[in-house]
Amino acid sequence: MNSTLKVVGGVLLGAAIGAGIGLLVAPSSGKRNRDFITKKSKKYSRQALDAAAEYIDDLKKDYNKKVEAYAKNGKSSLETIKEAIKI
Repeated sequence: MNSTLKVVGGVLLGAAIGAGIGLLVAPSSGKRNRDFITKKSKKYSRQALDAAAEYIDDLKKDYNKKVEAYAKNGKSSLETIKEAIKI
């Protein structure tokens, strides 16, 4: 879980740093730079949202698996107790 957040954070930080350096050394006009920044920011925003959505889906799947496992263990324990009481 932590490693995924670190990767996403690293990608976003790297993109921001790269864009900043690109602006500093770019020979393009201001309008071209603004267009470039707009396109790249939309691209990286989509990527970040997709990564976050995938991460949330994985969390939901893991959560549901845990709930099912706990429910199964609880039913098993309940059956064991019922059998013990019948004696």
